[in-house]
Amino acid sequence: MRPHPRRRRARLASALTVAIAATIALTACTRSADERETGGSEPAATTAGASPAAAAAGDFGTLRGVCGPGPASGGGSGSGGGAAGGASVRGVTDSEITIGTTADVGSNITPGLGQEFFDVGDAFVAWCNKAGGINGRKLKLIKHDAKLSEAAAQMIQACQTDFMIVGGGMVGDAAAVGPRVDCGLGQISGYTVSPEAIRAPLQVVPIPAPFDQYPIGAYRQLVKRYPEAADHLGVAGNNLATLRPQGLRLREALTTNGFGVSSYQEWPPLVANYRPYMEEMRAKGTRGLEAIALQDLTAPLTAINNIGWKPDFVVIAHQLYDPGTIKAVTTANFSNVYLTLDHVPFELADTVPAVKEAVTILRETHPEAKLTDFTAIGFNAWLLWAKAATECGADLTTACVLEKAGATKQWSAGGLYPAHDIAPGGKGDLSTCVLLMKVTPDGFVYDRELTRPNNGIYNCDPSNVAELTNTFE
Repeated sequence: MRPHPRRRRARLASALTVAIAATIALTACTRSADERETGGSEPAATTAGASPAAAAAGDFGTLRGVCGPGPASGGGSGSGGGAAGGASVRGVTDSEITIGTTADVGSNITPGLGQEFFDVGDAFVAWCNKAGGINGRKLKLIKHDAKLSEAAAQMIQACQTDFMIVGGGMVGDAAAVGPRVDCGLGQISGYTVSPEAIRAPLQVVPIPAPFDQYPIGAYRQLVKRYPEAADHLGVAGNNLATLRPQGLRLREALTTNGFGVSSYQEWPPLVANYRPYMEEMRAKGTRGLEAIALQDLTAPLTAINNIGWKPDFVVIAHQLYDPGTIKAVTTANFSNVYLTLDHVPFELADTVPAVKEAVTILRETHPEAKLTDFTAIGFNAWLLWAKAATECGADLTTACVLEKAGATKQWSAGGLYPAHDIAPGGKGDLSTCVLLMKVTPDGFVYDRELTRPNNGIYNCDPSNVAELTNTFE
């Protein structure tokens, strides 16, 4: 998300393909029902100046000493690079650590894609430096804009300056793997897209995205509310080679776990008229549906209304946790759209200190920044990196950071996510924890009754993740 196959291609048509793929790459897995947000993904009553009273500088949520002062004398020599055990470390001096983060903000196809990662990077670096940095070393951020088609070039540039890559993601990340690995540049990214990037060495992935698992927790809960939909689900996949496996995995996950798929479609990346697709789904008796790779709900929901069809529900995943989705539901005048998430929503910031603190940190640097799934993912990666880097002490190396991060147990990013063990590399299982929110004209509303939580605000039943024998790669 979060988020679950990932890929890339070349030039314009394929750039569009991967742009869409990026938005679904994070659909990994995804207190009362009257708790509402008050305008987009904004917390109900959080102000930029409010800080949790008990939080000390460098603490975040339940985490202690994420950042702070300390002896960082590992033998560095000014701008010549910090020394760890006598070896020069790129991007590290006695006083500074240069970190890169990535996004596709400058893309003409999807302008602003990943801006949240740049915003979170700015905010986290400012917060951490104010607390004393990493063992006294201040952080310097370099933002690498891949613009969908420049991932390799940006990674080559990062190889000249950066200690590590943290907290972002690039749609075309397959092209960046070779340069990154060749120059020994480690990363703890927000998300990865392509199989090449997911399986690459020199990284820790805070939110794993295995191809042999698929999240179905939302369906398990929705069919309890809408039992007649259980045997009449619709899956709208995509006919592009890079996206087609995702729809096939969803259908496989549902049909092998007791659900019935009455309609399976494969849409092109650009749909001029959704009406024929919706008419076919209605004709086949579909009661609940999900569309892969969708970035805007307005047109499909409008088509549903125009034909007088009233399905029981529409499921959307992490990539649509965005204020634009609220606008789409309002414009289309369509109810019963449900969002699945695997982290605490920003709407509950007043009840979860870590979420309130994340919003406060972000607002101090970027008061108008959007709060989306990418925001949570970005904080997750930065916190994991900083905690591991701090534990490495003065002799800071990529190997140490990746070892510490990859051995982290019961990681929750201070309370932003349900606790889970981090695995080395890009390994690890999907989280079994999920929560559901209803999308209304007033905002995203946490639906406790539908979620049926058994672990805080989450439903963490092991059956929420389907094991796949066919990954359709």
